[in-house]
Amino acid sequence: MNIKDVKKLNIFDNSNISIKLLKSQGFNNISYLITSKTKKYVLRVFKSNKSVNISRKFEYKIQKIANKLNISPKPIFFNKNFMIYEYLEGVHKDNLSKNDLKNLALTIKKLHSIKVKTKPYNLEKDFKKYKNLFEDKKNILILNKLKNSLKKLKKHKNHFVLSHFDLNPKNILFSENSIKIIDWEYAGTTDNFFDLASICIEFKLSKKEERFLLKNYFKPINLSKNRLIKYNKKLKIFKNIYKSLCFLWFSSQI
Repeated sequence: MNIKDVKKLNIFDNSNISIKLLKSQGFNNISYLITSKTKKYVLRVFKSNKSVNISRKFEYKIQKIANKLNISPKPIFFNKNFMIYEYLEGVHKDNLSKNDLKNLALTIKKLHSIKVKTKPYNLEKDFKKYKNLFEDKKNILILNKLKNSLKKLKKHKNHFVLSHFDLNPKNILFSENSIKIIDWEYAGTTDNFFDLASICIEFKLSKKEERFLLKNYFKPINLSKNRLIKYNKKLKIFKNIYKSLCFLWFSSQI
């Protein structure tokens, strides 16, 4: 990325900007910090679209909507090679307080309120793709677990929503008054329990914390004991699906 190309965009408050590589990097992008005289921005150079069915145009569209809901930084510029969005101060957390977990549940609920017309993500298609890719015992074992989870999932009713698909700690920014979500390239439609399960896995939530997450996400509905048992079963299935897909995805990258 040539700094002259960025300066030509004429979107900064002055031409005297610096570009510095950020410490935290993803698989599909190279991220830089742009610093001008008065503001900071993040420059995301698109490195790969091969790992999933990524639409950068859709990513930009969803981030603009999410910003209006105050759950994502404001996107400033987009083309086929890179995207620029506002830089926000905050921290990435590995451990969540009770208040963090409550606010995160409400943030995810806002995310899931976004209305878009897309086909639901096909988990069965993922299974078939990985089945044709791997022959070693370890990955076959994971594939069998995924197959079993997908079979169990058929007993539960789907509730499709716009999902982030990659809610790991690096993509969630905590500040004093808000939570912002970044890196939307995997966004798509799937069951709302997929994002909830990813939070449970990525933040290593206890069973008590999982129940707290569900109760705050489904407010103002007062979850009955039977409904909570049902949701816990569905959450467990999606946790297994999430873990299996993560393992298989990383194996495919290697």
